[in-house]
Amino acid sequence: MLRTSANHNNIYLFLATAETLSFTEAGKKFGITQGAVSYRIKQLEDEIGSKLFIRQIRRIVLTPEGKQLYVAVKHSYKVIDNVISDLKDPTPTGELRIGASPSFASRVLIPALPSFLEQYPQMNVRVVTSSVSQTFNDESMDLAIVYADRVSEFHTEPVIRESIVPICSPAYARKHKLLFTNQTLSELTLIDNVNSSNWMQWLNNSDYVASNNNRFLVDNFHSTLSAATSGIGLAIGRWTLVKDLILSGELVAPYQAVLTNKHYWLVSVRGMEHRASYKLFASWVNSKVFGKNAEATSKIPHR
Repeated sequence: MLRTSANHNNIYLFLATAETLSFTEAGKKFGITQGAVSYRIKQLEDEIGSKLFIRQIRRIVLTPEGKQLYVAVKHSYKVIDNVISDLKDPTPTGELRIGASPSFASRVLIPALPSFLEQYPQMNVRVVTSSVSQTFNDESMDLAIVYADRVSEFHTEPVIRESIVPICSPAYARKHKLLFTNQTLSELTLIDNVNSSNWMQWLNNSDYVASNNNRFLVDNFHSTLSAATSGIGLAIGRWTLVKDLILSGELVAPYQAVLTNKHYWLVSVRGMEHRASYKLFASWVNSKVFGKNAEATSKIPHR
């Protein structure tokens, strides 16, 4: 760890050198010679007791210790720059990059965003869809809405615990009398997303019995939803993603919902949570998206 007596000018010089991997280019940025850069880096290495660069013919490379320091220093200066930017202009402007899964983005986030954009017209929003939206190593997003049992490494805020519920078209429910008696799943066609464990979770947490079922297999949420609305069978979905279709009557939920072991999380690189743009979006998504979701969830029976 760097002692508090470390020369911060040398630390900033180290950052420029690590980014260019050139004493000469770093020297140009600071208006000093290549030799002066090399000397001051040597001072920093002596002060912290670790070699930061391997000097090779016509090039330098970071040591493992140098890489470790570079990551920490780069992150720290980015946080400082963000804070200074917010202090200069506390009204958020520019682009906010939000990560989400394709299903959450299309079913929930994008339909809700007009109210955010109307409230903060000076901000541009970019939605980045990915099945691994909690990965920030490529810096392609500022924050993400992640559905998972837990998230590590980053700043995380749990938002709401999710429910899952069987769904089908009204016509399918009437044909199989599901709206009058639904004590069994036997003889029904189950629409099963092979990349999801929702059916297993629901059956393990309910008293219903499934036997002699036909299976209609799909491999993503959108196909699951299409099959259910087309009347092929009984699907299962996350309440957050299907609640609007149930509340509108396009789909029905003839069985009880169960809580999963997963939450929605707001996830960001550490330090981002202090920025005004993050705070505004976090407040908005909690009240306008997940707040309404919690209210709607109370309208369906839970196990």
